[in-house]
Amino acid sequence: MSLPLQLDLETSAKADAIARALACDPADQERLSAATEVAQAQLELLRIRAVRAELMAMVDVASGNLEQLQRLAALDRYERFAHSKRRRASRKL
Repeated sequence: MSLPLQLDLETSAKADAIARALACDPADQERLSAATEVAQAQLELLRIRAVRAELMAMVDVASGNLEQLQRLAALDRYERFAHSKRRRASRKL
């Protein structure tokens, strides 16, 4: 999770589509750049939420497995960071 979102062709296409919709004027490079940052942060949030859902399906809370609970807690940090990135980028818009 600490590595940046690897943009494959499908993810890149999604980020471009979101950025163009947010930018309203694709010719404005500064606005398009900020919109791209927002789109990438949003995709990062979606990835974090998918990982959290996967972990939640595997976690047995009754067992008290500390390692699994720590991994879930760590996702909160990544999610807060992605929210901050999206908020900063959206201010540029």
